[in-house]
Amino acid sequence: MKKTLLFIIALFIIQSSQAQKLFTFGPMVGLTSSMLDHSDVANSKPGTGYAVGGFLRGDIKKFYIQPAIYYVHNTSTFDFNQSNIDTKMNNINADLLLGYRIFKFTDLTYVRIFAGPSYSNISSFKYDGGKPDYSSDNILLNVGAGWDVWKLTFDLRYQQGLTDIDKTSSTLYTNVFMLSAGFKIL
Repeated sequence: MKKTLLFIIALFIIQSSQAQKLFTFGPMVGLTSSMLDHSDVANSKPGTGYAVGGFLRGDIKKFYIQPAIYYVHNTSTFDFNQSNIDTKMNNINADLLLGYRIFKFTDLTYVRIFAGPSYSNISSFKYDGGKPDYSSDNILLNVGAGWDVWKLTFDLRYQQGLTDIDKTSSTLYTNVFMLSAGFKIL
């Protein structure tokens, strides 16, 4: 009986959200430019990467909340003792963004801003010549702006790492710019 009741309530919520367009979701892809801020390295160069995942957006008048989960592959380069050291990092990110529509052209076209935290689980981190001693948990702060046109959504965001991911006496923070595009299925 409980399962049947929960199923009916879930169907009602889904049906009412579709009728009022309270929720949208869909896939997203992105390009990244990342740089690592290391205390022992004076010069670090940004590298490129990509992101693939999905998002869910819940609208409440001009505000929205947007959780997302996506895989990210980032690269960057250190200039250490006059030689370049290339780094590669793979992680799964989970965002919880709060946004606000600042300008509305039509019901389907608007500009928005957002901010919120991300949890990043670093699954691999390598550099030329070895593997650093790093923490797999990373907390990031996102700030950015977006533009929605019909079912397409575009975001430009900056992610600042708040967690020192280096387990040695040095410090290491992540900095990522991401340009992403998504498609609203619902």
